[in-house]
Amino acid sequence: MQGCRDSDEPGCESLNCDPVPRAHPSPTSTLLTCSCGSDFCNANFSHLPPSGNQGAPGPQDPQPTTGGPIWMALLLLGMFLVLLLGSIILALLQRKTCGVYGGSDPEPALGEDCSEELPELAELCFSQVLQKRRVIQEGGHAVVWAGRLQGEMVAIKAFPPRAVAQFRAERAVYQLLGLQHNHIVRFITAGQGGPGPLPSGPLLVLELYPKGSLCHYLTQYTSDWGSSLRMALSLAEGLAFLHEERWQDGQYKPGIAHRDLSSQNVLIREDRSCAIGDLGLALVLPGLARPAASAPTQPQGPAAILEAGTQRYMAPELLDKTLDLQDWGTALQRADVYSLALLLWEILSRCSDLRPDRRPPPFQLAYEAELGSDPSACELWALAVEERRRPNIPSTWSCSATDAGALRELLEDCWDADPEARLTAECVQQRLAALAYPQVASSFPESHPKACIPLCPESCPSAPASATVPCRPQQGSCHLSVQQATGSMSPQPVSTSVCV
Repeated sequence: MQGCRDSDEPGCESLNCDPVPRAHPSPTSTLLTCSCGSDFCNANFSHLPPSGNQGAPGPQDPQPTTGGPIWMALLLLGMFLVLLLGSIILALLQRKTCGVYGGSDPEPALGEDCSEELPELAELCFSQVLQKRRVIQEGGHAVVWAGRLQGEMVAIKAFPPRAVAQFRAERAVYQLLGLQHNHIVRFITAGQGGPGPLPSGPLLVLELYPKGSLCHYLTQYTSDWGSSLRMALSLAEGLAFLHEERWQDGQYKPGIAHRDLSSQNVLIREDRSCAIGDLGLALVLPGLARPAASAPTQPQGPAAILEAGTQRYMAPELLDKTLDLQDWGTALQRADVYSLALLLWEILSRCSDLRPDRRPPPFQLAYEAELGSDPSACELWALAVEERRRPNIPSTWSCSATDAGALRELLEDCWDADPEARLTAECVQQRLAALAYPQVASSFPESHPKACIPLCPESCPSAPASATVPCRPQQGSCHLSVQQATGSMSPQPVSTSVCV
């Protein structure tokens, strides 16, 4: 063995490493040591004499071995380079097997080993392009067509082959058990195909909503107070249903965060209620009751959680990357409520009854008046995060049909800069129900606002049985139940109140 020790020990005066017998561990072996006092002197030592010659090795027979460690290092380096080259060749062969799309990026080909087999929808007919939506950052698009499947008019969302991952993510959410709801876009089936000469790719077949998106509808039409409130209430109901974790009829539905709520991704039904669609960025939330293998894969890492959709509707905590990653499920729900508030503002901005002359101004997206039609991320950050500004609530939002103060309070409680101060989607639904059906809330004490109360009291001993008291999160809650016949836009509300 070679090493260094304190030089003040005796026996280190020699300049060379001359072996000296020190012990005999066994009859056939001898332990020899050498000590020297010059730099690196123990690298120059002599081998023992041949077997049978028990004499000390003489200086006339030195065999330097200083080159041994160098050759060993070179050998190890060569072996490492061979292994590295083999790994690169294996990766290139695997990439070639999966196929290459566009000459650069590896693309899973439908029908091959890299992807599951999707059925050909032989009876599916494409007729008209409805819209084009960006679905992947590299520039691919999903095109939405109007078509017909087995005699039924449908919407067909066609993905390019390079967007297979996006297709799988959205299909996995649509196929969750228990996701059926009047205010969620109805999923019909999935398959592959393409119109005419276009390449065959994955398809989502969804219910067709001829009135188009919420943005398109608000651009074309105005609404009275009742219609605007019912539209807003249906939107809140859809989001509250998405967020809710529930068991119903033996089926488990996990809580879901939408993460891309915008007026382009909300569709208008024939009865002018809303249906939330475009679930490509939706995430299944961690839940207490979720059974094994009941939901799509959870996000991997902070980057996947912070990924979001349309910048205009992104909550401040997403714009400045301060979302609470310790409780990311609740944090994403609060971010959805912020987006919901901007959509409610857009709906109410086109309500004729909120204007003295009954003539609302032309439709504008949230923050369009302040930042224009295509704001940058930096502009949105400066306005919504640094300056904490929100879309303007006109002073003219007053009429005999409602309490303008309740509308202002509702919006401010939903787009609050502090995520923990925002209402839940369920509480937004309750407040809107109280505004839509004022007779339910007419029995409040005179000391409270007529339409809704900002904070639910710690106890409700004096609250009437028919009263509805919406509440903030993490406060005592009073729950409203409004029963409505399917398809009816003019229900007779039946309310119950439970104070906790």
